[in-house]
Amino acid sequence: MARTIKRGGRTGRSYYYVSQTGEVTTSSDPNVKVGSNVYDDGVLKNPNRPTDDDDNRVRNIVGDLIGTETPDDLMLEILEAVKDSVTPIPIPGKFYTYIYIAETPNIRYDQHPLIYCENISQSKNGNIYFNGTNFHFPSQRVYRIDRVVGQFYEVYPGEIADLREIPYAKFLDI
Repeated sequence: MARTIKRGGRTGRSYYYVSQTGEVTTSSDPNVKVGSNVYDDGVLKNPNRPTDDDDNRVRNIVGDLIGTETPDDLMLEILEAVKDSVTPIPIPGKFYTYIYIAETPNIRYDQHPLIYCENISQSKNGNIYFNGTNFHFPSQRVYRIDRVVGQFYEVYPGEIADLREIPYAKFLDI
């Protein structure tokens, strides 16, 4: 039987392991030693031993992000990973990431926000706004829905910690 070697780890730290057994073959992560077992040591889940992390789409790509240089490239990888949860409008009480182009003068904003949507409202002139706590700032911000480029990508609560470790925020000044 052929051995399948996979990569794991976080941005800046990686390791390679045998998929069938969990044995680490190479590692630049000081917490994951060569010869250790990522399944038995609780570093990774074994597909034969499922855990509640099975729905974490972001953790599955973290190793692939090593060497990705720009926030734009990181954002594209993240959006590809979470593309099965696209929605046209945010729902209060859920988490989202998306691409945003602000127009308010003299502000600094995050073009790739990661937010918890708190509420949604409509102004008298018909514009739809939503409030959210941006984990990249962190602060509460008001966003206008027509300034979102494309769709909203819902991310699950179990993915937030992983997304906060990925430096994909893109701060711009208007």
